[in-house]
Amino acid sequence: MSEIKCLICCMDINPKSYSLNNYSFLEKNREERIINCPFCGVGKIYLDDENDIYMVDNKSLDEESLKVLDHAMKLEVFNGEFYEEASRLAEDEKLKETFKDLSRIEFMHARIHKRLGGFEKLPKLHKPDYTRHNTDGLLLIEASHREEHAILFYEKNSGKVSSDVIKQVFSALTDVEKQHEIITKRDLIKKSN
Repeated sequence: MSEIKCLICCMDINPKSYSLNNYSFLEKNREERIINCPFCGVGKIYLDDENDIYMVDNKSLDEESLKVLDHAMKLEVFNGEFYEEASRLAEDEKLKETFKDLSRIEFMHARIHKRLGGFEKLPKLHKPDYTRHNTDGLLLIEASHREEHAILFYEKNSGKVSSDVIKQVFSALTDVEKQHEIITKRDLIKKSN
């Protein structure tokens, strides 16, 4: 396997990294077949070793685009923190691993928005008490709702940003969130049976 780069998150994918966060994918990467970025989850059309990384001059972005990127960054931090806590609260070991992987992917999405918007650091948010989600089923219901919300956020706000690059990034991340929604709903069905 030769090293390739993710054009969305800028990370290098190589024999040591291709299998990271595998619980967050419907279909797992294999060394001979990389289909998702193991860091941000985008599909193989964004994995390349020749094309340019998706960049914008954040100083040229209008106020609305920066506001949307700021909200997107906060949304992803909020979801990343939820999954981090869910991985501690979950009883099932496989579900713990799934939540850990989802957390890392969501935090990478936040870092993508941070880079695109030229923000100095990720926000520190108030962390709610998630102990009311005291079963794996309740954690999965909450996870599914968060994924639905993220999908709607990207779809709704794509039209508000002035940059075609940001629109393309939002489209790529929407596809990742749709995969996460399928995973959380699939695992919820398994828990129900």
